[in-house]
Amino acid sequence: MTGVRAVSQDAFVLHVRPYRETSAIAELMTLEHGRVCVVARGVRGRKRKGAETLMPFARLLVSWAGRGQLRTLTSFERTEHHWLVGKSLYAGLYVNELMLRLLRSDDPHTQLFRGYALTVSALAGGEPIETPIESRIEIVLRRFERLLLKECGYELVFDRDADTGEPVLAQARYFLEPDFGFRRVSAGKDAASGYRGAVLLAIAADEFDETEVRRVAKRIMREALAPHLGDRPLHSRALFRTSR
Repeated sequence: MTGVRAVSQDAFVLHVRPYRETSAIAELMTLEHGRVCVVARGVRGRKRKGAETLMPFARLLVSWAGRGQLRTLTSFERTEHHWLVGKSLYAGLYVNELMLRLLRSDDPHTQLFRGYALTVSALAGGEPIETPIESRIEIVLRRFERLLLKECGYELVFDRDADTGEPVLAQARYFLEPDFGFRRVSAGKDAASGYRGAVLLAIAADEFDETEVRRVAKRIMREALAPHLGDRPLHSRALFRTSR
């Protein structure tokens, strides 16, 4: 087969959908090539074991060949799989959907790949955080969202005033311009508007012990991601709402 060949690439499965009668199309996040879309031929149907391996959150060694946006998967072997259930599953689906929506094909992000591996492990309970499960999931998601924004070129700097470059003041309040940063709320504005500087500093220090910090971080991340996600809603959020 002519075209690009890749052999024994470290990859995670982000999404799989049926293709024709016995095949599947899989979206992969790979260490060396970034997001790659492949067709896995003959993996569906009776007595086929490939579909059991080619599942979201599975870590694989994969090889593929071909040109264009859709390559042909020539071999794959599972090296690790994290079983996510309940709220952790919906959180994992959300993370996967964010990557599918924000990442371009064939654009490597090695730090994001490693961050994703840690995220999935933490959601599966492999790297516990000493907080209740709902709070743990919130912390894991906020850390991943922050990393994803950074890797996509939209890094948020929480401890600096975007206008002056001066350190954020704990007693001041700031509002976010997603493509610019945090600006201090000017005198005369509603004293309750914007985000407390103390909370921004806590997020900058990766300190999520307080409920207010987790709540504000979630609001900020939604605000920061919105311009890059567009008007099309996230399916994973809808699934989470209907599961309650």
